[in-house]
Amino acid sequence: INCMFGLDQLYNHTGRRVEWKRLVEEIVPDFVDPATDLPLPGREGQWSLVTQHRVRLAQEARQWDEAERLQRVQVNEQRKNATSFLALPPESLNDWQKNVVRTLAASLHELGEIQRELGQAECVKTYEETVDFMHHMDDKTGEATASYNLGRVYTELPALHDLIQAERWYQRSLELRDERDRHGRGRCLGQLGYVSWERFKDAREAKATEAEQLNHLNDAVRFYQQALDLLPPYAVDTLAVAHNQLGIMYAEAKDFDRALPHWNEGIRYFETAGAFYNAAVARRNVALALAQTGRLSDAREYAYAALRNYEQYGEATAKEQAQTKQLIEMIEKDLKK
Repeated sequence: INCMFGLDQLYNHTGRRVEWKRLVEEIVPDFVDPATDLPLPGREGQWSLVTQHRVRLAQEARQWDEAERLQRVQVNEQRKNATSFLALPPESLNDWQKNVVRTLAASLHELGEIQRELGQAECVKTYEETVDFMHHMDDKTGEATASYNLGRVYTELPALHDLIQAERWYQRSLELRDERDRHGRGRCLGQLGYVSWERFKDAREAKATEAEQLNHLNDAVRFYQQALDLLPPYAVDTLAVAHNQLGIMYAEAKDFDRALPHWNEGIRYFETAGAFYNAAVARRNVALALAQTGRLSDAREYAYAALRNYEQYGEATAKEQAQTKQLIEMIEKDLKK
């Protein structure tokens, strides 16, 4: 099993996932009862690692139901091991016992992640149990991570959409993070910015006063700016989102001179991260904004660049390609006037 740990790192680093899947499948009978997916006698410790590999492979294949089934088996076994320790004060536990409880909490968090991907409301209960265990063990890092993902539940799952709860959990995650965790704190601030942005859109939809709308918009800008001040250079995914969101917000306020530099930075970071679809969406947004302000030549350049990004995905972006071509035709027509 120690050899498997090393090979996991190697195969993952070199992109040899098909070979890794075959290797995992080959060793499963040595550790797993095929009738129950439970550990063979005397193989409990190794079984847990093998099950982790199986869950991850199912996630990579987007076989979420299988991933959830296997993860539930994992959680149930680890809960049996940890039950006798959960009622005891953490300071009375030895290092091994503390690790048993932390392992259960980590497995619960992974189950919550899978349930969130499946859109299951049950993920809230799973995450909250994770938070309770992490808090009990005074594991601030683990508690901060689970709190952050609870915030995501309340912003990402339509059936559970609740901006008050989202703000609560993002704020809690921010409070738990070490001052040196610039990336984690920056992500929390970015999500608080997203909550304010959603409130702005709700206020606009409800035809709230201009002052109320502006307050939410200013809050969103402030949070995203604070995120940019904290985020390290390597956090390209988060930097891309923050800059792109600021571009959208400044465009909403008709301040295109401020919007464009943020959009350009967002596009640069998206491409650095290999997220060419997101770069295409951003470029098309820029093209639309520039076209609306009469900067047609620049708009055409961004639209053509967006189309090239979309074309990398072939038929998967046929709809987006068609929409972008229509935008180019509209710009070309206006240029001839």
